[in-house]
Amino acid sequence: MADKRNIDSGERKFRNRSDKYRAERQSKLNSSAKRRSSTGGNRIPRSLTEEERREYRRRKARIKKRREAVRNVRILFACVALVFMFLVFKAFAGIVHFIEKSRTEQKGAIETVVESSISEGLSEESGEGQESASETAESASEDNGLVLSGGRYIDPSKPMVALTFDDGPDVQVDSILMDELEKVNGRSTFFVVGQRVEKFPEDIKNTVERGHEVGNHSYDHDIHLSKKGVDYIRNEFDKTDQAVQNASGVAPALVRLPGGNYTADVKTAVSKPLIFWSIDTEDWRSRDAEKTKQIVLSQVKDGDIVLMHALYLSTAEACKAIIPELTARGYQLVTVSEMIRFRGQDVAGGNGIQYKHFPPVATETQAASTESTVSVVQSSASTQTIASAAKSAESKAKSSTESTKSKKSSSESSSSTKKNNTSSTKESTKSTKESTKSTKESTSATTAQTTAEKNPATAAPETSALAPANFNGAIDAEDPH
Repeated sequence: MADKRNIDSGERKFRNRSDKYRAERQSKLNSSAKRRSSTGGNRIPRSLTEEERREYRRRKARIKKRREAVRNVRILFACVALVFMFLVFKAFAGIVHFIEKSRTEQKGAIETVVESSISEGLSEESGEGQESASETAESASEDNGLVLSGGRYIDPSKPMVALTFDDGPDVQVDSILMDELEKVNGRSTFFVVGQRVEKFPEDIKNTVERGHEVGNHSYDHDIHLSKKGVDYIRNEFDKTDQAVQNASGVAPALVRLPGGNYTADVKTAVSKPLIFWSIDTEDWRSRDAEKTKQIVLSQVKDGDIVLMHALYLSTAEACKAIIPELTARGYQLVTVSEMIRFRGQDVAGGNGIQYKHFPPVATETQAASTESTVSVVQSSASTQTIASAAKSAESKAKSSTESTKSKKSSSESSSSTKKNNTSSTKESTKSTKESTKSTKESTSATTAQTTAEKNPATAAPETSALAPANFNGAIDAEDPH
């Protein structure tokens, strides 16, 4: 009995707990349903009619639309506010920039006025000194035998090499070549094709402005140009001349035939000098910078004309080594026209000659004859030197007396004294130059006369200035290679 009561009491407790749990859960559900109905939840009350339900849905839709409209208005307002703030910022920045710019301009104007006033004062004091310094530099270069050409000085007595580049222009390759030449004060000749000139006119203008020479290499580089008649040939070179003239304002003075091919029609059509070459690198075939460099450096000699092409980066790389090495060996890098000029050659066009190089005019026979007449020249030169020295001393004395007189007469103003001193210095310099020239002329005349008298067979030939043409540097039209 005791055990059964215990079991019944346990079951009763379990039933009571489950009933209590169900009651609490039901009460919670009822309370939540009441809250949803009282607060207007999303669920539609079941007690409403169909018409009330439709009205309920319409009201909910209107509420939703109103909320969306409010949200859109807020977004639009935020965008307008951002744009307005950006415009305000830009306006403020513009005002600040304008103020800074105006201040900078005012400051620059003040500095310009100050600098101009100072420079005017200095220029008045140093103007005469600069003029005398420039004249002294020019006279010194002339005394040293240097000649101004292409923006730099050339010594005609030293070895020369003309680097020539065909088939251009090419902006990239030309820029590298001219930069390398500029490092050693060198110049070169670019034989250009007319079609490419029309594509790159600025490159031609830059080439001429930097002191280099532009030659004519036909309009379209037709390798069979020489076989197509006089009119065709003339038209090819005339079009290229015009293209170069339009691009740079300078017309080419020299012509190089495509492939160097020459015929009688070419002689009739082309009146400008034809330039061949003495070293062919064949850089167009190998495209090898090292091979191009070895060909030039192993064959080069004084007066050579080297053929390369301004289309390949390998050629530009080779010239980075060729140009400084030639300069280190004592060669001056000149244009073909400069070499013709300084070697005293009477080069003409339309004569059936393609000029391939211009070696020095001096020969071994001249050197031997000069050595045999040294004693006679020294005696004659000494007497003439004494006479010229006496003349120069007299001229210097005159100039010194004139300068002293001018100093005494111009003691009142310092500026007039400077001018008189400058003029006296110029006169003394001119008299010294005249005496030096007379000594040189008399010495050369005595040398030539003595040589001709002692050994007519070994007498020196005509000087380079009087030589009609350097046929050692030309090739016959019948054998162009």
